[in-house]
Amino acid sequence: MADIQPFRGVLYNTQRVKPDEVLTQPYDKITPAMQERYRKLSPYNLVQIELGKEAPGDSETNNKYTRARDLYQAWLREGVLRRAAQPALYYLEQTFAAPDGSGKRMRKALIARARLHRWDEGVILPHEHTLSKPKADRLSLLRACGSQQGQIFMLYPRPQYSPLPTPKGEPALVATDDYGVVNHLWEISDPAAIKSAQDALREAKFYIADGHHRYETALAYRDECRAAAGKTDPNAPSEFVMATLVDMSDPGLVVLPTHRTVANLSGFDAHRFREHLVKSFSIEPHPTLEKLLAAMKGGQHLIGMRDAEGFALLRPKNLDALRPLFADKPPLWHTLDVAILHVGILEALLGIDEIRLREESNVTYWREPEKAAELVQAGNSQLAFFLNPTQVGEVRAIADARSRMPQKSTDFYPKLLSGIVINDLRPDSVV
Repeated sequence: MADIQPFRGVLYNTQRVKPDEVLTQPYDKITPAMQERYRKLSPYNLVQIELGKEAPGDSETNNKYTRARDLYQAWLREGVLRRAAQPALYYLEQTFAAPDGSGKRMRKALIARARLHRWDEGVILPHEHTLSKPKADRLSLLRACGSQQGQIFMLYPRPQYSPLPTPKGEPALVATDDYGVVNHLWEISDPAAIKSAQDALREAKFYIADGHHRYETALAYRDECRAAAGKTDPNAPSEFVMATLVDMSDPGLVVLPTHRTVANLSGFDAHRFREHLVKSFSIEPHPTLEKLLAAMKGGQHLIGMRDAEGFALLRPKNLDALRPLFADKPPLWHTLDVAILHVGILEALLGIDEIRLREESNVTYWREPEKAAELVQAGNSQLAFFLNPTQVGEVRAIADARSRMPQKSTDFYPKLLSGIVINDLRPDSVV
């Protein structure tokens, strides 16, 4: 059973700072160039907390995490950040031009504290695997600051009636992000509206779209707090994680494809590769990237390719013939275009298995298909592969089957800004 709760969010004081200058993309989407630009925008930009810099002489008592803690507490004392006077849910509208060319969209969401559950409890479900290094980093930051700056992006199936309240008055915050996405945030403190949202989602199952590492970090922190207290307090702040909840049938929900380039293959021969490829896939030439992507649009089990010979559309000749390749793979992988690429081509024909994928020595990921194609054209990559976006229904099916998708299978757009609301896990009396 899902349990969402209002909380006293910590928000930037818009009388002291401009939201556009202090909010950031999620930590794992911030490039080094973005990091430097954020730092120049404002001395109060959240990047200093989310992605602090290491310094010579760092120690257990003085490091990027303790400096983040000190900054966070100083900004609270100075009034740059301020904690809401009463518990609230937060209603978020994001207006944007979709990069897939589908026009202007609006995505609506509810920000709440969601009770944490282990995966095996079946209340909150993942669709991707996690890596240990990012989780260790996020856990160190959470321990130091005692707060969650980033959002867990969760989807829910449409309930009988919408949990979204009707916002009233002026928004608490308006911010435009790096990609022109306009974010409007309202505080919802009306008890009737809060109860209505809780009741609507009580029987819901939540599916993580983005934020798997931060979710598992919150679980680990919860368990540490339980162990330190010697008991489980169901109402303790550490029993919850801040989540942005989106109806999976929301017309503003956009998933972008992530394309791949392949490089550094020793002894690669393009002609020989095509000879092996044609045994399992039909190869249909296309003169341009634009025409290739148009031919792929809306199709099932279609993979685009760019090699030394040009652009081509790949289609499995016989899906059943590929099934033996998936014998030791997670459930439902044989149904996913991205898994057919990874297993049927990258692994079976090029020798790029899951270990080599994790090492990131051969495969690079791109949101922009033009960049991937240009790398092959310039001779800096040997192959490029283009995919259609993963469907939300596929995410749900994979999660329900207790399976996980290959790396970089989904790119939900737009991302959720870090710092738009902060969830402070310390007792209310502290701030």
